[in-house]
Amino acid sequence: MANPVVRCFPFGGVGEFGKNMMVYAIDDDALILDCGMGFPEPGQHGINITIPDISALDALGLNIHGIVLTHGHEDHIGGLPFILPRLKLPAWGTPITLALIKNKMEEVKFKADLHPLPEDGTLTQIGPFQVEAIPVTHSIMDAVSVAIHTPLGAIIHTGDFKFDPSPIDGRCTELHRFSRLGDQGVLLLCSDSTNATRTGSSDSERSVGAPLKQAVSQCTGKVIVSTFSSNMFRIQQIVDAALACGRKVAFAGRSLEKNVEITKLMGRLNLPDSQVVNVRATENIPDNELLIIATGSQGEWRAALSRIAQNNFPKLRLGVGDLVIFSSSSIPGNERVIAGLFNHIYRRGARVLHAGQAHLHVSGHANAHELKTMIQLTRPKYMYPVHGEYRNLVEHQQLAVKTNVVFENTIIAENGQSVVVTNEQIKHGPSFHAGAVFVDDSGRDEVNHAVLKDRRALADEGMITAIVLIDQNEGRVLGEPELLTRGVLNSEVSEAVFDEAAASLRIHLETLSQETLADMDAAREEVRLWIRRWCKRKLGRRPMVVTTILEV
Repeated sequence: MANPVVRCFPFGGVGEFGKNMMVYAIDDDALILDCGMGFPEPGQHGINITIPDISALDALGLNIHGIVLTHGHEDHIGGLPFILPRLKLPAWGTPITLALIKNKMEEVKFKADLHPLPEDGTLTQIGPFQVEAIPVTHSIMDAVSVAIHTPLGAIIHTGDFKFDPSPIDGRCTELHRFSRLGDQGVLLLCSDSTNATRTGSSDSERSVGAPLKQAVSQCTGKVIVSTFSSNMFRIQQIVDAALACGRKVAFAGRSLEKNVEITKLMGRLNLPDSQVVNVRATENIPDNELLIIATGSQGEWRAALSRIAQNNFPKLRLGVGDLVIFSSSSIPGNERVIAGLFNHIYRRGARVLHAGQAHLHVSGHANAHELKTMIQLTRPKYMYPVHGEYRNLVEHQQLAVKTNVVFENTIIAENGQSVVVTNEQIKHGPSFHAGAVFVDDSGRDEVNHAVLKDRRALADEGMITAIVLIDQNEGRVLGEPELLTRGVLNSEVSEAVFDEAAASLRIHLETLSQETLADMDAAREEVRLWIRRWCKRKLGRRPMVVTTILEV
């Protein structure tokens, strides 16, 4: 190949957290690295997740040969159910990653063309590309960095990684493989910037085990532990703590239950069947013999932990002597919601223990010292920080300069800004469209723009505005709710129908606890969900629902 040109097209994950997707091209041949999802910004009401907008792919004129996945976290594979059926490309990944992807694609009834990605140094031929997977440690099993071998040298895409010296499964980051690539010549290092602002090195995942066991052993009631549902290393340590303290284990949360099932079937989670109980059949188990692992560490409204905290989970009640452990970090922006969840737990009489009080969580990402070590091992000619907000990218760039990478050989390029790499230089290429596609609560409808979503909902289904008067001090409904409609009434749906609906809504609200009604966010969500379900059941339609709670 004479004078090849390497181009990078960040479709997501550069200048933001989540929604990771990078396209690497050598001349006109290309590979996609990861295809993740992100979460909506505050104010993007009705949006459940965001995925990369791939509308610019056709205009780029690339011959894309496949998708390579670094690991199975949602911000790296969560966009596949929406994007893979469109692109119809083969995908490569490690065992746990492929198992998670297969489950996702079965849910959307798409048979994906999945291939194993060997970790032993064997090169995988994908079109004209030779791809090498290098084992790394992270907060999920089977994570890898990816090296794409080119005539100019290797492109290393680290994915999410850390240098854990004592991983739970014994699968260490293979530092010598990165060093060997450095000896052979690394053209471009695209490295995870998530923790570039944190000094030193991240703690080992194993260091969380003893504090977890101590917390569980000191509790006289039931224990509920909430963590990220994909972190099977953490879940294994929680299970070990439960068994060591003579407790049965139950799982609450659909994603958690599915991930545990997948991991157990693959022989990667050590949990005897005799020690597992159904979370809906725990009423006869003494509290001091029960530990429940639950989703919802970020305060998600409909997640298992939020329902448990508000006594809305079947046959499970928190009480005095119980302990809720948050073995997780707070995602920026979720602090207020999580604080509200703490309050609900304390109102039940239980206590909270979180990572600010004990060593109950460690990051799965490399801190500054580890990032510098990665640069020292690989000795790249060019450095391109990825995976993080702008401040993270700049801090990572400065780390590279301090590690003897010439400043002119580093680059900052966010989503939509291509990068061109030759033997002589690294520079910005043409900009391209790299926005987000919004996916609403149904998980099926994609919305290219929030305004378009509003217009479509109003035009097709109409709108219902619900006005409810609530005494916040006493937590009770005052008077009849008022339902105002636009574009919903017709010859078959009269105002009398909505008068009956308003009366039924009040009856429903009166069954809720005083605590729920006093919480304006919770009350607003209860009204919205009730009306949506009523419309679907009675009208077969899904009008836009705008809820107004008036506080007295």
